[in-house]
Amino acid sequence: MTPALFPSSRLARAVRHAASVALALALLAGCAGAPPVPARLAPFDLPRQLHVVQSSPGQPAQDTLLVVQREAGATRWSLFDPMGVPQARQMLENGKWRNDGFLRPNGQARDLFAALVFAWTPEADLDAAYGAGAWRATRADDGAAQRELMQRGQARWTVRWPAGAPAGELDIRDAGGTVWHVAPLKELP
Repeated sequence: MTPALFPSSRLARAVRHAASVALALALLAGCAGAPPVPARLAPFDLPRQLHVVQSSPGQPAQDTLLVVQREAGATRWSLFDPMGVPQARQMLENGKWRNDGFLRPNGQARDLFAALVFAWTPEADLDAAYGAGAWRATRADDGAAQRELMQRGQARWTVRWPAGAPAGELDIRDAGGTVWHVAPLKELP
């Protein structure tokens, strides 16, 4: 065998180094886009079963079922399609998300989950949870209550509680134009 067929150890080290740098950058990019959540959740009532309709620009609306429940010191977030097939399962513990089970990470579902944490955090706890000046609350001309979480001068999420809507019903709009309509599921007797 000729030495020209095998890369030198110097070249092999350079390739490994380049691969390591690329992996590190990919991991950092994933963290940079991670949705904000407080390290400690404000108390809100759980368990909750919700009907979520997601509307994204240029795509058909998607119906899903979201179940949120407490488990030990964490909250479990499980999103299902209308047939009951899991679309996302995440655990939120100490301000960190982690996969629950063998599903691929679902960034859009995680964004919805984090936006719901923001929506369900009582207004009196928002400064402690997200930082003073990181959010704003307003009332729209039609009487709807509205709350925004700001990032880099833009609204990351706009949460809107329509005037006259049933308790627990809300809409969340992200910076990309995706809207989630969230409504509690009615319990049957």
